[in-house]
Amino acid sequence: SNVYVSNCLFKSISSTSGDGGALSLTSVTYFLVESTSFFSCRTSGYWGGAIYFENRNSGQSVLYEVCGYDCSSNNRGLFARIDVNNAASSKNYFNYSSISRCVNVNSNAQQMFRLIYGKIYCPSVNISQNKCVYYSGIVCNPFCDSSSVTCSLSYSSFTDIVANQYDCIDLWTGGAKYEIKSCNILRNTQGSSTQGIIYTNGNLMIDNSCILEN
Repeated sequence: SNVYVSNCLFKSISSTSGDGGALSLTSVTYFLVESTSFFSCRTSGYWGGAIYFENRNSGQSVLYEVCGYDCSSNNRGLFARIDVNNAASSKNYFNYSSISRCVNVNSNAQQMFRLIYGKIYCPSVNISQNKCVYYSGIVCNPFCDSSSVTCSLSYSSFTDIVANQYDCIDLWTGGAKYEIKSCNILRNTQGSSTQGIIYTNGNLMIDNSCILEN
């Protein structure tokens, strides 16, 4: 029921069916990955070029010092999709990590990195030079608590991201509280006339951040 991955390199791994190019977990409660890299991992399935984790009943996930590079899926979650239990006490963390150059420009390609449910906490991350049609930076669907922040992006950089149609940073859960704190959001591009670089469905505070040349 617990999976711990440490000091590993997953390189040029391909899955021809199913979700998750390198790791696919659907019955795990606690999932921890640290000091691990995923290079050129791919799936021909629907979700998760490198990682697919789903346990909405009791799951929690922490990715710490993870590097993702040149990963792709056939449809969604070019790098990863992480689904945890939908409660404020459930961790859905992505810490001190980097994802870059995950590219897929076919018409269905979307959601480069999606974190679903729980409390989403992303300090000191770099997401850069990724490209797809929709949601090419990060998608966050946290637990909804209107009285406290359940999704925090802090001390992070989101740079040179391209969405052929719309949204680079997508904060999806309606009514939730979000914060973008001390972040650099630089030189990102999206193609929709009705959307933006940042999209929020809830209440967002942006503090002490640099947003330039988007």
